[in-house]
Amino acid sequence: MSDYKKLEKRFFQFLHSHLSHLGKHLIYFYKRFVQKGKEKLTVMLIPHSEKKIFNFQISIFTVSFLVVILVGVIAAFFIATSKYTLTKNEMEKLIQAQKGNIKTLQEMREAVKALNNSVAEYKKSIKSIIKLLGSGQSENIFGIGGLETEVNKIPEIMGLKNRNDYSSELETIKRINADIISSRRVLQNFQKFLAARQEIIQKIPNNWPIIGGGFITSPFGMRRSPFTGKLAMHQGVDIAWWPGAPIRATADGVVVFAGMKGGYGRTVQIQHEYGFQTLYAHLSSIAVYEGKKVKKGDIIGFLGRTGRATGFHLHYEVRIGTKAVDPMIFMTTEF
Repeated sequence: MSDYKKLEKRFFQFLHSHLSHLGKHLIYFYKRFVQKGKEKLTVMLIPHSEKKIFNFQISIFTVSFLVVILVGVIAAFFIATSKYTLTKNEMEKLIQAQKGNIKTLQEMREAVKALNNSVAEYKKSIKSIIKLLGSGQSENIFGIGGLETEVNKIPEIMGLKNRNDYSSELETIKRINADIISSRRVLQNFQKFLAARQEIIQKIPNNWPIIGGGFITSPFGMRRSPFTGKLAMHQGVDIAWWPGAPIRATADGVVVFAGMKGGYGRTVQIQHEYGFQTLYAHLSSIAVYEGKKVKKGDIIGFLGRTGRATGFHLHYEVRIGTKAVDPMIFMTTEF
């Protein structure tokens, strides 16, 4: 412990001696600075004429102070000049950007005008479709209502001098958006209608019953019987084609009869939804059985001349409830 105390004592003695020495030097330099600062400089102004020489004295302190002030003024001038240059460059960039924005907004005005014309044609097409669907409300499907959105401040925020420069285009965009929302609802309803219509079409007998072709030899209605020569009601259509041609179901349904049926010969009857029933007679053979569920286009038999027939053909009937109707109302010509 004694060695540690000695070392500590020596350290503090060394520190004290050096700090004292440094303090003496600082005091010396301060006195020298004050002494020098109090010294006077004589400034003489000697005119070219023989007039009296003008001179005055000024201390070094005053000169140093003036020099510091001058340096500060020069530094402030350079800083201000640099900031002005930077600000000017930024302003030029902003002006160029503003010109670009104005050009873009002008292009937007043209684009909005073209979009407005397209939407007008689109609305006209939607109204035409609604009329074709039989709705009397086509003029009111683009109703407008609800809260208004203030748009007059938007051009001001964008930096335009005239508040109303583009307010009409913004109003047009808002109206177009409302029209699109309204038409989307209309199209959704239209889509539902088409889906329901497609489902109905799938279940209504509207196919050509013979795969591959055929031609009508005897239409629906009153005709002279080929067997008796007297007028009689023909409750279907006769379609002639090659023997053995495949016969298909003209709609989804359930087979309610499959077998021999008097003068009809081999016959298939299918019950469909919405009260429809179809009959296929004079078949050479039958490919289904009673109770079988069939889809539109399924083969149910083959063309023949069984029963009371003068040649190879299909006798095809369509009934709604118990009433026979002209099958040609529903039949397509797609073989």
